[in-house]
Amino acid sequence: MKKYVLGMDGGATKTHAALFDIDGNKVDMLEWGPTNHEVLDGGFDGFRKEMKDLLSSLFSRNSITAGDIVSSAFGMAGVDTRKQHKIISSIIDNLGIKDFVLFNDAYLGVKAGCPSGVGICVINGSGCTIAGINAEGKMIQIGGQGSLTRDVGGGGSIGMEAIRCVYDHLFRLEPYTILKDMLFEKLQISSKYDFMEVMPEALSSGIISAGEIGKMVFEAANKGDETAISILEFVGESLGKSVNGAIHELGFKEGDVIEVVLAGSVNVKGSNPSLVNAIKKEVIDKNPDKKPEFIILQKPPVTGAVIWALQRTEHRIDNLFEKVTSQF
Repeated sequence: MKKYVLGMDGGATKTHAALFDIDGNKVDMLEWGPTNHEVLDGGFDGFRKEMKDLLSSLFSRNSITAGDIVSSAFGMAGVDTRKQHKIISSIIDNLGIKDFVLFNDAYLGVKAGCPSGVGICVINGSGCTIAGINAEGKMIQIGGQGSLTRDVGGGGSIGMEAIRCVYDHLFRLEPYTILKDMLFEKLQISSKYDFMEVMPEALSSGIISAGEIGKMVFEAANKGDETAISILEFVGESLGKSVNGAIHELGFKEGDVIEVVLAGSVNVKGSNPSLVNAIKKEVIDKNPDKKPEFIILQKPPVTGAVIWALQRTEHRIDNLFEKVTSQF
């Protein structure tokens, strides 16, 4: 009977589930909605329902069962604490998946972007997290719990900072920013006294999202707006500091080449380089005795989950990294 591996990247906006055979050949790829329990109605119960429906869909359309899966790797947003790991592991196990590993989704970028499987990933999409793995297999996650861990990054966070900067210009005598005009046009207002009347309602009703405003920051930066550029540089510097923390925790030594994978829509698709350049500058400046190398992740992070799942089997595949990544 044919055997398979399952790799999954579950996020706050979408989920990818990839089914491969144990020889490293792609069988199916399913795109699903969010599976982060933190954004689902019902929390962990919502996660259980989504995961059950996802697996049922994937298995039925490939005429297989959970028993045909010999190894799985799950990279899931919202797995930030031991308690969350325990609860989500139990849910996955109860759905019939028995031989699996579960980690925060940020770790997938290391497996997907670094052929050696050693490095650090900066996820910067709807949210932000830094995760790293060293040659001995030690793993570290920096951030991922919002304001509790002072996370600065993610499209929504950038958008909220833009709102604060516009407010500061209007009422705290801070410098003018083109972001004011962009937001006023979107909100269809002309008076500064309407700004905080309309802005909260626009966000709560979905007229505009913090993520959309985050994209405006990149547009404004491309027009030379100093406030927008400073926002992006601040975010990049903060993310760079988290990378530096991971480098320290993982014990990279003098002369080590450190592969830093930049992943997530903000890092990969951001239309202005100020943020990424600030990450690079912070890491390079603080690690003069090491050799950071930066990689923009061009493959979906689920690639890393598949590689991870295949590595866990007893079946050896030549050029595993190249074989899997070439199929995405």
